[in-house]
Amino acid sequence: MTAKRVLIVEDDYLIAEGLSRAIEDDGFSVIGPVGTAAGALRVLRREQPDAALLDVRLRQGDSLEVARALRQRGVPFAVVSGYTRESLPPEMAAVPFLAKPLGELELVEVARTLLTEPLPL
Repeated sequence: MTAKRVLIVEDDYLIAEGLSRAIEDDGFSVIGPVGTAAGALRVLRREQPDAALLDVRLRQGDSLEVARALRQRGVPFAVVSGYTRESLPPEMAAVPFLAKPLGELELVEVARTLLTEPLPL
């Protein structure tokens, strides 16, 4: 059986590595991590993730266009952010939210939920 694939969009190297390690340690495959929205959109043109973890505010803009592309494809995603849920754009209000710094158990639990019981987009 092929491992479920999780796209990680995160511009902080240490956080991206931590997210990747936690996801892989739980048996999932990681796409990325990708540090820009443009890079994530390029990845989405050639690959279909089963779920995604998005940092909304990136050094070079934001990941809202990536979120829109994921919604169009029916790919569930969660937001991983150092900001509060209330500070997120309205179109991100209904998606699962993980506050940085986050614990590995919390991250893995959300990833499992996205991959096994997709939440409404």
